[in-house]
Parts: sequence; C-alpha cells; structure tokens
Amino acid sequence: MLTKPNARDRRHACWLPLPIAISLLMGCSGVDAADLTLAARYQIEQPSQDMGDALRAISRVTGVSVIVDARVIAGRTARAVSGHLSGAEAIAAAIQGSGLESQRAPDGAVVVRPATSPAAVPAAAAGSTPASFRTNAVFPPETVQTSADDDVAIATADAAIGGDGRIETITRVEVTGSRLRRVDAEGPAPVNVYTARDIEKSGQPNLQRFLASLTEVSATAGEGAVSRTFGQGTVQLRGLPLGSTLVLVNGRKVQAVGSSTGAVFNLNLIPMAAIERIEVLPSGSSAVYGGDALAGVVNVILKKALDGQSLTLRLGAGKGFEDGSVSLATGGRFADGSYLVMGSYSRTSPLTMLDRAFFKDADYRRFGGGDERLNYCAPGSVRSTNGSNLPGLTASVAGIPAVAAGQPLRISDFQATAGTENLCNLYATGGGVALVHGVQTYALHSQVEHRLAGTWSAFGELMLTEDRMRAPGNGLPLTNVLVPAANPFNPFGADVRVTAVLGAENGTQGYARQSRFTRALVGVKGELAGDWEAEMTVSTSRDHGSARSKMDNRNATALDAALASTNPASGINLFTAGRAANDDVLHGIWSDTVRRDRGRKDQVSGIVRGSVGQLWAGSVDAIVGAEAVRDWYDMSIPVQSSEAHGTRTSSAVYGEARVPLLRGGDGGRNSWDMAAVTLAGRRDRYSDFGAASTFQGGIEVRPSRGLLIRGSAAGSFKPPTLLQTHVVDVTRSAVTSRLTDPARNNEPITSGTVVRTTNTELRPERGQSRNIGAVWEPEGGLGTRFSATYWQLRIHGMITVLTSQAALNYESLFPYLVTRGPSVNGQPGPVLSVKNTEVNIGRVDTAGTDADFAYVWKSALGRVTAGAGATRVNKYRVVVTAGAPEVDRLGRRFTDYWAPQWKGRLSLGVDEGAWSLGLTSRYLGSYLDAGTSTRRLGDFWQHDLAGSLNLKKLLPNVLPGFKVATFSLSVANATAREPQFVPGSPNFDVTQGDWRGRYAAARLSLDW
Repeated sequence: MLTKPNARDRRHACWLPLPIAISLLMGCSGVDAADLTLAARYQIEQPSQDMGDALRAISRVTGVSVIVDARVIAGRTARAVSGHLSGAEAIAAAIQGSGLESQRAPDGAVVVRPATSPAAVPAAAAGSTPASFRTNAVFPPETVQTSADDDVAIATADAAIGGDGRIETITRVEVTGSRLRRVDAEGPAPVNVYTARDIEKSGQPNLQRFLASLTEVSATAGEGAVSRTFGQGTVQLRGLPLGSTLVLVNGRKVQAVGSSTGAVFNLNLIPMAAIERIEVLPSGSSAVYGGDALAGVVNVILKKALDGQSLTLRLGAGKGFEDGSVSLATGGRFADGSYLVMGSYSRTSPLTMLDRAFFKDADYRRFGGGDERLNYCAPGSVRSTNGSNLPGLTASVAGIPAVAAGQPLRISDFQATAGTENLCNLYATGGGVALVHGVQTYALHSQVEHRLAGTWSAFGELMLTEDRMRAPGNGLPLTNVLVPAANPFNPFGADVRVTAVLGAENGTQGYARQSRFTRALVGVKGELAGDWEAEMTVSTSRDHGSARSKMDNRNATALDAALASTNPASGINLFTAGRAANDDVLHGIWSDTVRRDRGRKDQVSGIVRGSVGQLWAGSVDAIVGAEAVRDWYDMSIPVQSSEAHGTRTSSAVYGEARVPLLRGGDGGRNSWDMAAVTLAGRRDRYSDFGAASTFQGGIEVRPSRGLLIRGSAAGSFKPPTLLQTHVVDVTRSAVTSRLTDPARNNEPITSGTVVRTTNTELRPERGQSRNIGAVWEPEGGLGTRFSATYWQLRIHGMITVLTSQAALNYESLFPYLVTRGPSVNGQPGPVLSVKNTEVNIGRVDTAGTDADFAYVWKSALGRVTAGAGATRVNKYRVVVTAGAPEVDRLGRRFTDYWAPQWKGRLSLGVDEGAWSLGLTSRYLGSYLDAGTSTRRLGDFWQHDLAGSLNLKKLLPNVLPGFKVATFSLSVANATAREPQFVPGSPNFDVTQGDWRGRYAAARLSLDW
C-alpha cells in the first residue's frame, strides 16, 4: 500500500498552499473570454461526420465552448463545413438540417439543443469543405465518441438546455505543426493526437512510458539507474538521438532542465493530472517552432477550463512496487472570464533488481548466455597475497562463510569453501540497483483569463512542480584490498586480500535528486483592424535542484587506516555480511557527491495573424511573429571543485501563410478546398554561435471531400547546448595521453599539451524532413479512417566530442584543433597543443512508412471501434565520428539511437455509454542483438486491457450531487512479459525494456 508522506516530505510540500491561494484569488477576478472568440474567424475545412466529433473539432480550434446534452446529439450526423467562419457560424453550419438549434449563453458559450421549430434553426454559413480531426485511431473507443465522462470541463446548464440530461462543455485545443488557426487538423504534415483518456486507457504509469508505447517512438533512454538521463522522462521520436525532439507546453518552448546538464526537458515535471492531450508531430519543424525540432515535436496541452470541482484518485501496482496519485481541481466561468486551479500529488515506490528473480543470479547460461557472476558478494572472498595456499588451507582462495552476527571466524570455517569463491550479481547486492526510480511529485497547475476592454483579454498560466527521486543501489564494493595480519577480524594471522561487498546495513550506493520547476506566463490578445488579431506573451521557466550520488567517493587513506587498526572500535571487518564498522569509520571512508544545478529561460514573443487577401479559391491566411529569449545554466560539484556556467541570448522572426489554389464543387455550400499550399520561414540568431535560417512548405490536395493527399518538406536545426558552448578549459600534458603523430610517421608525442576547451567553430546540427501521404475518411462515417505516410529524416553535422588522437588522425578535416611548431625540411613541426573539443561530424539518415486504420460501427452492445497502426522503418544509417564507416542501425540493437524495422498496434473496443471495454495489442518486430551477434530479439506482442464504468448512468440515484462519476480499470502487459536477456550489463535492452511486468491501475474521477 502507499505510505503516508513523512514529516520531512510534508515540510517540503508546505509551499503548496500559498500559490494555490494566490491562484484562487487570481481566479476570482478572472473571466471567460469565450465571447471574445465568437467574432474571430478561422479557415474551417470539415467533412460530414459524427455530430459530437464535429462540435468538438470546431470548439478545439476556434475557442468557442459548446454546451450540449450528449444524448441529444447521439446518432446525428453533422453537415460538411467549409469557409472563413467564426466558431458560432461553423456550429450553425454543422447542425444545419439536423433538427438542432444553437444559441449563445450569457457566458459566451454556444448551447446546442433540439430545435423548437424549423424557423429556430440558424442559417448555415455559406461554403462547405472537408477536413478531419484525428484523435487517435488506434485507441478504442472513446476517441470517437463525445461522452460526459470525457476528460473535459463540465458545466451545469440545465436551464439553457431545457432538460436534466448530461451536460458537456467542449474546450479549445491548439493544433501542433502550424501557428495558423484552422479546424483542419489534417494539414500538409501528419499530427497524431492523444487525449488524456488515451493515456489513461493505455495503462502506462507515466508520460514517458506512454510515449514509448507509440509506434512513432522507436527507442527510449530507459528508466532507473540504467537510464541515460538519470531517471528523467524523455522521448526519442523515430529513435533519433536524445535532445532531437522538441518538447512544448501549450505550444511554447520550455527549457532543458539543469539536472539533465541542460540537454533535455524532464517530462516527469509535467503533472499527469493537468494533461488534456498530447500532439505529436513526428517530423522536423524548426521553421515553425525554432531549434531542437530535428526529429519532431511533442506538444503537451494542459487543461484550460473547468466549471466546478474535480477530484481524481488513482492507484496502481505490480509485483514488487506500487504507485498512486490524487488531484483536486477547481474552476469557474464568469461574465468576463474563467479560471482553473489544480493541485496534485503522486508517488511511485522503487523497483530494484532484488525484486526480479532474473537478476538475483547472474548465471545467465539458462538464457543461452554466459556466467556473469562476480566475486563481489556479502560476504566476499579471500585470497593469499602471493598465490600460495592460505594459512591452514590447501588453496590460495576461499569464499568467506556466512556466520551469525558477532561470531568470530576460524580457519577451520573455511575448509568447506577452500578453492572456490563466493559468486553473485553485484547489482543485486545492498538495496539493489533501481530498475524504476522511487518518485514523489507535488504539483500545481493554474490558468486564468480576463477581459480587459472590447475584444482584448489578458491571460496567465502557472505551473509549479517539486520532484523528489530516490534510487537504491548496490552495496559498497571493495576490490582486492589488503587486510593486514594485525587486523583483529583477520582469522589467518597473515596479510591477505579480500574482494567483497559490504552488507546493506553498512549503507549502499544510490542516487537521489530533488528538483523544483516553475513556469509562469502572462499575455494579452485581441483583435486588430479587419479580421487580424494579435497576441503577446512574456514567460519564464526555471528550475533548481540537487543530485546526490551516495557513498561513491572512497578515501583510500582512511580505508587503509581502518584495515590496519588493531582496535575493533576503529577498525573494519571485511569477513562479515553484517555490520563491518561503526558509522564514524564508515563515513570517514565513504562520502557522497553532491551536484547542484540551476537553469532558466526568459522569453518575450508576439504574433499577428489574419487574412492578407482573397484569391479565386479563398482567403490567404498568414501569421508573422517575433521572439526574444535568454537562457541561463549553472552547475557545480563542490567535492570536485567543478563548475560550469553558461548564458546566451537569441532572437527570431518568422512567418507562415496558407494559400488556397483550387476550390471544387458548385462554389456554394457544397464546395471545398481542392488544393492549398502552406509556406513557413524563420530566422534565428544566437549570441554564442551565430544564426540559422529554416524553411518549410507543404501541399494539400483533396480530389473529394473525404480524401486528402498531402506532402511537406522542412528544414530544422538544433543549437549546441550551453555546456557545449561554455566548456571550462582544462590543460594537461600530452605525454600522459600517449598520443602519436600521424603527420610525423606516428612518432610518440613527448611534449605539448592537450586542452579540453570550447570549439568556437561549433555550429548547430542540421536536419531535413520530407513526408508524402494520404488520409481517407468517408463522409458521414462514425470515425472510419485510413492514413498512410512515407517519411524521411536526415540529420547532419551532429555534435560529438572528438578525442585528441582523432584530432591528430584527421587534422586535414579539423586543422584548427592542432597547433604545431615551425616545419623543418618540409616535415610538419612538432605538436605544441591539441584541442579536445566538440565538433560537427556525425549524421543519421532514416526513412519509413506510417499507416493507421480505424473502422467504427454501431452494434447491439454499443459503438464498436477496430483499429490498427504500424510503423515500418526501411532505413537507418549512421556515421558517428570522423573516419568512421557508415553503420546500418536498422534492426540492430544499440544503446543510444537505432530503430527496429516494425512496431505496430491492434485494438478493439466497445462503448455502450454506461460502460466501455477495450483491448490493445502492441507488437515489437524482430531485431538483432548488439555488435555482430546473430541473436534475435523482439518479435513479441504485449496486451493491454482497459474498461470504465459511468457511475452516474449506472447508479443515477446514488451520486446525486456529482455531474460526473467514472471508475476505470486498466491492465498493461496483461501476460506479464519480461524483457529479453542480452549479454553484458545490465543484461537487457534498455531502449525497449520495462521491468514492471503486469501492471494494474484503478482510477476514480468525480466532478461536482
């Protein structure tokens, strides 16, 4: 069971009430700007489809809230909508002829209800063209049905509806991939959208694991102590290198946090309870969003609206671990605005190698591997100092026998173990190396909006997160240390050597980190002349934290003194699995390493968007924007007297336009955009390395309403990190590096220096992406959809640290890294200095195909959804460093970046309204083990189950005070499949493995 936070945890959470109170006060003066959006116009391209899906799509982009009884629209089909329309006009057009009418509520929302008479139905806006809004074709079945238990804001509006049915408010969600506002989410580049319910029904415990389950994510950085990111949540679209995927929050950049050395943003800092949806653009997009979007963009959209209160409780568990969370939110709408405040707490217990039988014995011959046990055990093994027999024994080595605490050992106790060593798995000693970190997170999410005057409003966002991570580790290892004869615990009366791990009660190695993250944003927006609108924001995000590597520093002098001491009180006993020494002795030998990090990003940005004119095929929409940014990073490790500091400023200007080319149909309500192009460009300038320009373009062709053929091409870049452009100079003798000089017949270098320094010639990594594909959605379908996309991604000029010897070997490529003395008789002069620094040298070239299919039909049980999705990678070629050959990483395991050929998903679900049930099966294709191994891995399925109950519908009289009451249950990896064995520590594929096994989670959500 989950344990209560201890007193120390409660003290560290004491900051929560203050920002909650401040946000509540802000919210009380906050206002709803829904009425401000009624007049704003957007390019809307939407096919005839399910009424709930149509209203949701219109509301998500136009910002107009829709209040509707879900039972009233059930089974109704919306008309196709096309044109440059306001949200209210689009809603009126969608419900035309359906027997429904729309009416504006006092707070600016649009109420949809049964028409009282034919005359009451509003006139539809002229024009109608197709579009589509994809929520996630492979997750059943809620993604294609509007229901009262959706993770959206709920409002009480019985008077406006004229009944006591279920009331739903659908709120606005921005679309990733373009800054132009359109309801046509299917633009020239593919955008995959996953709602909060999709995350819940996946059964995954956190955001990182959910993203890792997607077909467009080929590999991950892993979790626990074997992670390459020290336990921070990350994502690698297309399996490309860490840091090549840009993470946005509400469409805006956040800083790469200090605890990741300023390289990636920690997804675990985003409170899960605050997520409304995630939009994934698996394609480079720097012309729209700036740097870091080499592989694509993950945009995390946070919840924006709530009318009332909401409580969510979640409890999950698997073999050997458990997790849980609680969130409480309050929100409201007023005549002039709205507010939302949400507080949450989550906790995960650690899962270690001690909790899995796979690791308890490192003899992996049972899996076709080798015996990887070592003599690091508690107790360990003893051997003679010169290879002769130990005193009183017939062998030079013996395992130390385990005896009762306090019982002295005698030579006769070693007779049974003479000639053998104690062998075990070092990583399963002590507390065990963490497979999943233990984490506690306190978070606050708040949003507020207030009308100022006319069409102008002010808005703000605030997110505060405190993240505490702990990771147990193995016992304290000692390798072949000399135990003098005078040591009071040495039973041999002669000098011997011992290899061992101290018992857990002496302390263990491990890792602990505490981070505090703050993100605040304020802005204003409103209409300018004509149909133009403007928005300006000022934001800051910052984090500070500390990381502690426990007992990883060993004082050799103190250890030798303890071993040589003849006093048991000041000595150390290496012949026991129990207590080896008192705390003073142990802490005098082993100490912690503490690292402190701070990071900050300040940003000012402004945009204007609107129509620049009218062509024969429709309105030309455009956006122009600019931003100025300051980044700052600071790191220090006091025990090592190590520090790193960096700061940079940057600015950018950008623009984007969509130009309609052809319009089909009769030119009236039955017409649609047959062809359109989208163009974008951006110029970024940085204070520490120069400038970067990026462009992208796309085309959309719609031969019919339900068929879209599209293509896009884009450039992208990733700037060097602050640590790469602000390296602290360190100089050492070249002699100690044992370098040779190829330019002088490989003669050894006997003088000169090696300098670890900043490369002033360093440039950003560059990328290009291309996509071509099609989307087909039959008109009037309940959610039937097919899409296919062929994609290419190329990254070149990848940044890597070039060794000093490589700098000498490839001096012709990097002449600025080698300084020589004067040449003599035509021979290059001797090396005076070699730089050890970052250079642009590597490249990645990958390509593949994504395909998704969903079919929806109505049955006696309810709405049934069948879905399938797959990613087939057909190329993944890499050059890592200078002189290295091109390596094929397709279908071959690597520890950093690579891709399996196949990753897929099948799903089937049914939604009756009062209950739903779904099954999702995830497939990982076959791939080869690392190196030149012929061992086959992968080629397996994992199955996830999810179900939910609408308690309000099933028990209408039991919960009268609640607007929403749902209970859901999910089971991920229902067959408890474990990661596969691979040779070499940690003996499983970190990029694909998850040791949670079968994981079940229950969730209760109440709104009132």
